[in-house]
Amino acid sequence: MAQQLNLFDARFAPVPLRWSARQAGLAMAAVVVLAWGGAQALTLAASRAEAEAQAIQAGMSPLRAQVGTLAARRDPGTAGELARLQAAEATQRRVRAALEAGAAGAREGHAEVLLALARQASGQLWITGLGVSDDGSAIDLEGRMTSSSVLADYLRRLNDEPRFKGRPFAQLTLRAVDNNGAALPYTEFALRSTPATGTSTSP
Repeated sequence: MAQQLNLFDARFAPVPLRWSARQAGLAMAAVVVLAWGGAQALTLAASRAEAEAQAIQAGMSPLRAQVGTLAARRDPGTAGELARLQAAEATQRRVRAALEAGAAGAREGHAEVLLALARQASGQLWITGLGVSDDGSAIDLEGRMTSSSVLADYLRRLNDEPRFKGRPFAQLTLRAVDNNGAALPYTEFALRSTPATGTSTSP
């Protein structure tokens, strides 16, 4: 007896790959583009901070001139005004010193971290999460990799980057992901760094 074979049965449909080499490449390209965009934004922020510092420095000149004029007069009636101007100048000096020292965080921002990660991007390992402390001394990385064997080489290459040199990772977490038989299995990882030698974290 002749039998009919249903070629439209869902069991015979091609199974799409969850992750292909092309998709991994596109993901890496997206990381590079995002890193470049972040670097541009952080560079602009640093330029604005520098402009603010210069504006504060320029604003201090008239104050110095007024202080010098009042001091030369030695008029007892100007003692209060002189004290006010001196206090204003001291405040501006403290603000400028804070900007120069990067008290609100590293003046260059985190552009170098993003660029270092982009330079060491690989089709076998990609970053899915990044955390950086305000002063840049502590870094947390989360990502995925096609094989746990590539992590050691990635960390070695990352340590060659100036922004990561001498920065040990104190904690490593690995988790194999159940990908339901997909063609490209992967393992998730999380890295927690300690401050670089000679660098202290903010309280």
